[in-house]
Amino acid sequence: MDDLPSQDDARSSRPLGRDELARDWAIKVSRTAYIPLSAAKLTEELHELLNVVAEALAQDPDVASQVGARLVEIHCVGAESLRKSVEVLAAFVAQEGADAHTAAMVIGAVSAAYTGAIQAFVLEQQESVSQALLRANRAVQLDLQASEERFEDIFAHSSTGIAMVSLDGELERANEALCNILRREDVAGMTLTDLIAPADLPLINDALAGLKFGRMRRVEERPRLIDRDGEHFRVLLAATVQKDAEDNPKHFVVMIDDDSQLTLLGGRLQYQSLHDALTGLPNRQYLTTRLESLLHSDIEHGVTLYHLDLDAFAVITDGLGREIGDKVLKLVAERLSAVFSSEKAMVARLEGDEFAVLVENGAETPDVESTIRTIEHELAEPVYFGDHGIAVSASIGVLPRLHPGGHPAEVLRASDMTLRRAKRSGRRQWGLHDATQDKREQDEFALAAVMPGAWENGEIEVVFNPVMKLDGAARVCVEAELNWRHRDVGLIAHEKCVSMAEHTGLMLPLGEWMLRRAAEAACVHDEILAVCLTESMANSPDLVRDVRRVLADTGLPAARLLLGFPVHVLASEDSEAADNLDLLSDMGIHIGARDFKGSTAEIELVRALGVKAVRIKGRRQKPDELVSHVLSDLVGFVHEAGGLVVIDAIEDAEQRDWWNELGADAGVGPVFCLEPTTEWPDAG
Repeated sequence: MDDLPSQDDARSSRPLGRDELARDWAIKVSRTAYIPLSAAKLTEELHELLNVVAEALAQDPDVASQVGARLVEIHCVGAESLRKSVEVLAAFVAQEGADAHTAAMVIGAVSAAYTGAIQAFVLEQQESVSQALLRANRAVQLDLQASEERFEDIFAHSSTGIAMVSLDGELERANEALCNILRREDVAGMTLTDLIAPADLPLINDALAGLKFGRMRRVEERPRLIDRDGEHFRVLLAATVQKDAEDNPKHFVVMIDDDSQLTLLGGRLQYQSLHDALTGLPNRQYLTTRLESLLHSDIEHGVTLYHLDLDAFAVITDGLGREIGDKVLKLVAERLSAVFSSEKAMVARLEGDEFAVLVENGAETPDVESTIRTIEHELAEPVYFGDHGIAVSASIGVLPRLHPGGHPAEVLRASDMTLRRAKRSGRRQWGLHDATQDKREQDEFALAAVMPGAWENGEIEVVFNPVMKLDGAARVCVEAELNWRHRDVGLIAHEKCVSMAEHTGLMLPLGEWMLRRAAEAACVHDEILAVCLTESMANSPDLVRDVRRVLADTGLPAARLLLGFPVHVLASEDSEAADNLDLLSDMGIHIGARDFKGSTAEIELVRALGVKAVRIKGRRQKPDELVSHVLSDLVGFVHEAGGLVVIDAIEDAEQRDWWNELGADAGVGPVFCLEPTTEWPDAG
């Protein structure tokens, strides 16, 4: 007995055994069920349960019932959870040295408590599921009731006609709206055959059959219905099929809307979208659609397009008011319609005071010239609005016999360009389409459109051209110009550059940039810089300000700058050019006049405005004796007025010599400089 360990030694060795046994128990039960505890926490829980079993062995076996209940609480509820636990506890009881009776009582208490807890757990789960099912069923019942109430509310108060229709087409139930749409007091007992026009009935029957046999889930058609007076009217009909609990078709739900008013409104809106509100004529969109159709048709004698623009229509609206202007537009629409009343033609108002006439030519259609005379005659007949007798004229561009297959937008663009060319010739002019000229102008417009990008990319540059004395003795000044080195077209010279820039509105910023670049180059040379102004530059209210800034920023003295004004702009009474000239002259800047024609009024302008240089267009051929005398007198008049005469451009030495004989002072052109340069030209 001396060799046996004491009770204290045995007690101190048991916790270690329990730790190992608790870990083994945790591993075994975790494989039998999902336990929402970490491995360490589960091991700790099971260790406590081993302590409870030990207490039960030592004191009261009923204490072990806590173990069975706790195992269920921590979700050890798998099919094998109890068996694995009993195996571990049996080993523990044996290890603890309990007698067979006590061991059986403890294991029995654990199992009984576990079984009772499992039963309670299952009952609780069943109750929870039962309550959930009851709540779900109640919710479904409430939703169904709410759905039925909503349907009844919609059925009773909707403006859409609704009917429940049996599978054989009998109306089982219908709302008041449907009776109103059908103009009947009651539709009970009626069938779809009674209500749908016979011609449309097969279409509706086929659609409902598709619903019945599951080929479609919803159908929409626009049949004609029959009201109580036998009148037919079109409606929008939509239908679905309602099924019973076994998913078999039960009846159709048919909804009907009377959209006759919407149809009328839609037609009216379509008419308004295609017609001019003032004159009632077709508008541009309608004309374009019609033109496209004709261009894809085979018309024996072709199609002719007349594009008209009223001359000086703003005189009427500004002078007599917009109301009179609108009356004139209506009158023009009526008279054009009358001119073409015997032809198969569409008269349209494009916008503003522009009209177009699209004629399908026939064998008896008058020729273009005769038609133009008729238009002019009709428009020239005065009409009286109160005391005002008014007549108008029009400029007209004509595209005769359009080619099939063309694009409407291209045709209208060509007609617009033809009209613009006619307008350039004056009022009441007309012209035929010229494909060659059209292509040339289109190319120029394309260049003008991309000019801002070319300037930004550095393709446009400032160049310098010397203005020389005709006797070759000295250089009068150096003129700044623009050159555009286009990557495809090549070199575009100054005149064309400024013409395109003036046309697009680019000239003002481009001109200020040219003046600044030229002044930067000129400020280091003791010569006069000459810059020719365009019409928009001369009239710009910012011209004086821009010139002041350039002179201040570059340091160029005002006395070394000569600005050339278009002489016709200076002669205009309502332009700002004359005021700009006075202010610039007061600054000490030299003033020139370009495009000088030699009229008495222009000579007086030169004298009155103190112009220092006059620029005259050169002549390619030597003038005869009479013309030479006139030109010589003209040069003399300019000299008497204090001006210098500059000839632009002198092509060769012969021109230079006979202009010199006529008394001209200086010139510019290839005879002096073959090509302007980007650098300031050498004095030699």
